[in-house]
Amino acid sequence: MSTTLWIQLIGVIFGAAMLYFTFVKYKRQELSSLELGLWFGLWLMLILVAIIPNLLDPIIAPLHFYRRLDFFVVLGFFVLLGLGFYNYSTVKKMEKKLETYVRKQALDNAEKTSAKSEQKHH
Repeated sequence: MSTTLWIQLIGVIFGAAMLYFTFVKYKRQELSSLELGLWFGLWLMLILVAIIPNLLDPIIAPLHFYRRLDFFVVLGFFVLLGLGFYNYSTVKKMEKKLETYVRKQALDNAEKTSAKSEQKHH
């Protein structure tokens, strides 16, 4: 078997596995119907491109990539950078919310402790 066929087979197996895992997450209600549809569309596109890689030629040719793999490496790099930025900004937002929550809890506890201590002294 040729290397290309192995890569295609791995792509189809990976896409099918991700379809299954996405469906399981949906059944556990960890994904909404919209998210399920978006991810299913992405995994089905991956499987389709793995089976028929020539579908990408109209996109790759005008961009002057010599090989399809070069296109995927560049695309993957952009996607990873975007996901990294998204994760960073989400964590920052969560840190801010957590800090606000902890401060509020600390102030509430301090008020309760202060009120109890005043009641003991009177």
